[in-house]
Amino acid sequence: MDAGRISADLFGRRCRLPVAMWILAREKPDFFQSEPPRELGSPTAIRQELARLTRAGMLDEERPDGENRVYYFRTDSAWWEVIEVATAILEAEALPRRRSGTRRGAVE
Repeated sequence: MDAGRISADLFGRRCRLPVAMWILAREKPDFFQSEPPRELGSPTAIRQELARLTRAGMLDEERPDGENRVYYFRTDSAWWEVIEVATAILEAEALPRRRSGTRRGAVE
């Protein structure tokens, strides 16, 4: 399954889930606004998603005085668990299906 398609279908925008997955996968909870890779979406789309995640309480935003950079910090919001589950499902769907039919939705 494609994270972009699932994101568009379930979360409203193609880049929303991939951006959240990128944030969650980072070892450090902080990053600059310009750090998310372009493969996730256009810079404008990524900025919009970061703003939405901030409004949802999943990120804190900081704009230090005298600096042009925008910093984001991942919070301990329980909503990250939704992203963890979505990531696990996408990873499981990427695995080759077993012919035994023991996996839900397996095709024989």
